[in-house]
Amino acid sequence: MTRSFIKYLLRFALAGIVLATALIFAAPQWLSQKTGIPLWSENTPSTHLNTQHSYAELLEGAMSSVVRIYSQTATPPASIALLQDPHYASLLEGQLINTSANEVHLGSGVIASAEGHILTNNHVIANAERIQVGLADGRSAPATLVGTDPATDLAVIKIELDNLTPAKVPTSLDSRVGDIVFAIGNPHGLGQSVSMGIISGKERNRLGLNTFESFIQTDAAINAGNSGGALINTQGELVGINTAHFYSSATSSRSQGIGLAIPINIASEVLHSLVSQGQVVRGWLGIDFNVFKRQYSQNAFASEQDTGIMLSGVYANSPAHNSGLKPGDLITHFDGNLIIDWNESLNYVTSLSPGSELSITYLRSDNTQTVTAILGTRPTAK
Repeated sequence: MTRSFIKYLLRFALAGIVLATALIFAAPQWLSQKTGIPLWSENTPSTHLNTQHSYAELLEGAMSSVVRIYSQTATPPASIALLQDPHYASLLEGQLINTSANEVHLGSGVIASAEGHILTNNHVIANAERIQVGLADGRSAPATLVGTDPATDLAVIKIELDNLTPAKVPTSLDSRVGDIVFAIGNPHGLGQSVSMGIISGKERNRLGLNTFESFIQTDAAINAGNSGGALINTQGELVGINTAHFYSSATSSRSQGIGLAIPINIASEVLHSLVSQGQVVRGWLGIDFNVFKRQYSQNAFASEQDTGIMLSGVYANSPAHNSGLKPGDLITHFDGNLIIDWNESLNYVTSLSPGSELSITYLRSDNTQTVTAILGTRPTAK
């Protein structure tokens, strides 16, 4: 009887083991629940992740408007450092011709029209003998030069392809410091890339990069090859053309997190002028000057004028020379408008058409005088 009872118990134990094993394989999550401690968070649906934590949809359209640019300039073979690098040589293989006797430059551009106009930096295509453009969809085409504006470091090239996607531009210029932005371009020839940051500052000037400067400052990464690419806002709109990473001549070092972009309002004006006229025509006074601020100046004028433009030179036979202006004169007003910001005043003069009359009020030997100058055409930088 004892032996029969033991066999009876063993049958139930064996059945229990089989049942437990089956349950473990069928529902392993029960093991963690038995501990009473939640070991893993529940999976969040992928649709929620995409809408809350990804900018992919936002950037999809903008990325199709940004192109890669490869340009060639003639140079002695010994100086072709870029092509001696196997990384770049493999990237550029088949893109360009005669590379053994040319230097290759990398850059980016933004499609501005369905007809194939592309806005980029002048330094990307300067002195190029051949320009090749690669699109985000994998297509490639040679480009012709439409026009350049070295004064703003902008240029327009053109390709002959269909089904192009021009970039969207904002209807109003209301970008603010702190706005999230994305830099799209071709850094180091790696292919189209996106970096994210914020607008760190606006209207940066007197950096010695261009004649006309009013840069957007951003901490979105801008590297070699990004020049000419797009700075995009969170609406997918083009707010600037990426131009440079700030370089400090004082310390001879490239700063971190200080990228510069040309605002879209300036870029658009240059674009329309280059497409319609092949050049940008600006008014010209013909002066060299220093910015005058009373607290930093040793000149004691009787006037209460605090700021102005101190002439350091006047070009011979220029509008300024013909109107009687001389080095040492302190210009205080243009067309009756007090000069507070010299950069805005310079932009005001150059925005006027050649042949326009410009009223100039200035101080000379403590005497206020007003003359009228007939503006000429600003010489084009070569």
